Amino acid sequence: MIELKEVTARSRHSPKVELGPVSFTLETPASYALVGASEDGVGLLLGLLAGSESARKGTLTIGGAAPTRRKGVAHVPYVPVLPGELRVADYLSLAAKVRGEPEADPRERLAALGIAPLAARRIRDLALEEARAVALTEALTSQATYLFLAEPLVDLDPRATGRVAEALDARTSAGAFVVFATTSPEDARTLGREQVHFHAGKLVFRTTRDEAWTPPLGPVDGRARLLIRSEGARFLLAELASDPTFDEVHGQGAELKVTGKDPIAMARAVAIASRRANAEIDLLTFETVPPVEPAS
Repeated sequence: MIELKEVTARSRHSPKVELGPVSFTLETPASYALVGASEDGVGLLLGLLAGSESARKGTLTIGGAAPTRRKGVAHVPYVPVLPGELRVADYLSLAAKVRGEPEADPRERLAALGIAPLAARRIRDLALEEARAVALTEALTSQATYLFLAEPLVDLDPRATGRVAEALDARTSAGAFVVFATTSPEDARTLGREQVHFHAGKLVFRTTRDEAWTPPLGPVDGRARLLIRSEGARFLLAELASDPTFDEVHGQGAELKVTGKDPIAMARAVAIASRRANAEIDLLTFETVPPVEPAS
């Protein structure tokens, strides 16, 4: 299980990128997408999980312990740091030994993503997209229990998308947690059983692959309705009522119902309003509202 409680952090590499406070739990082995841009904090969160970044406040536990760079973790940042002097096959063999895993044929492992021809190449001679594919293959074919991946489909041969999905399914079926950061809602839905969306360092909403509808990238045909539950609903109502993002805003008790034309813009407006109102929110559902047909 992966659990975050009121976690805040600031990136070591990009001090303007901040996260939190963020609280959520990933309870069962599955593939989870952290969706947002780098300035939204998803890369920072991935680093926190992998142990390469440190939280300023709050608690973060992975399998009941603090995150560390241990044998059971595979971390693939967007720009992987690999031993340049080694040949690709030797790197995979070394990585298996470091993790205490039985060594498998490196070419067979590389074939999982269709890059077996890279086995004899020196890592220093690889292009960035080739190095990323090698690092991703090493992680996906390892026995690590926790995999933290940055943009697993970016710069990858489009023909390898299905292979990545199959490899993720194999790892999660074996009991692994796979958490990946992406700016692409499409990649998130393709690979993630659940998607956790962030904006400006805040968790905005969570959806699952099995849900009938997930927020599109832009305006929908008709309108979108967002249902929110919050103990601070009346304070949120005051913030949202004057926001032009929404066509209608209604509140009753701890629940709010807002409608508009752009679900992503709506979700971001709610995140901003929740910070201003200091109100924790629980996003219940998104749904589409079909356009009204003119009377005949």
